[in-house]
Amino acid sequence: MTAVPPINIESIWWRNVPEGEFYNVERHPNVIQGGQGSLYFEVPKSLVADTLDFLGLSSTAELPSTIQAGTIGAVGVTAPIEFQVKAGSRMRIVRQNRQMAGAQRHPAWSAVQGFPSAPDDVRSKEEALPYFPEGGLRIYIAKTIYGEYYAGFTTGRRPAGMSRNAPSWDLYTQGPTVGGLIYAG
Repeated sequence: MTAVPPINIESIWWRNVPEGEFYNVERHPNVIQGGQGSLYFEVPKSLVADTLDFLGLSSTAELPSTIQAGTIGAVGVTAPIEFQVKAGSRMRIVRQNRQMAGAQRHPAWSAVQGFPSAPDDVRSKEEALPYFPEGGLRIYIAKTIYGEYYAGFTTGRRPAGMSRNAPSWDLYTQGPTVGGLIYAG
């Protein structure tokens, strides 16, 4: 087994993935009548300023913006993550539905890495719920002190015994938090 080198983290951008969004990125894109629906991870208005800061951008006018991100736990596996403007002063990480033509789901957010998945033929949010992890699902992107990016995810509740000083502590917030930006150190 190859040892994973340490990563010196500057900050972590993260997003709680709601149950409905999980369904949308797992289902076949043609399940919804009249269009494909949401096939992306949304960056809500409340996270846009932090997201722009994390990406080193001054405004949404600089979008689209694509970063290359490694995969936490898989040495040498990198892929693009593209951020675009969305109506309503929001943003999105595009092409994240794993079944769509031209999908660009980052490998860190794939079943190969343990990311939760619903059956290919799932037809509703209710059918997808049994595959959604109890305690939640969060995607994140870590930025190193050298400006490199790495993507990963967490599921479930905060691990017992986790130190309050651990940078990942805030990934396990309770309640309706949509996400945020964590500064390490």
